[in-house]
Amino acid sequence: MTGRAVLLGLLFLCVITDAAVKSGLMRKPACPPDMEEIVACPMNFAPVCGSDGNTYGNECTLCAQRQLTKMDILVVKEGSC
Repeated sequence: MTGRAVLLGLLFLCVITDAAVKSGLMRKPACPPDMEEIVACPMNFAPVCGSDGNTYGNECTLCAQRQLTKMDILVVKEGSC
């Protein structure tokens, strides 16, 4: 019985976390308008967590990955995933 309660509790936390992410906390990255071709990104370390589950060194590298893969990767949060 205790195992079921723990499992239900973990499932509840996963559902709440997923709802929080989908509730608008994600944002579109501020990519440069001339990002048609991949440009050299600055080397500053300001990590962001992408909606694809990867941590990027900064928002520019996330934008470069968006351009490379043609995927709509959003910023989930500032910092590592």
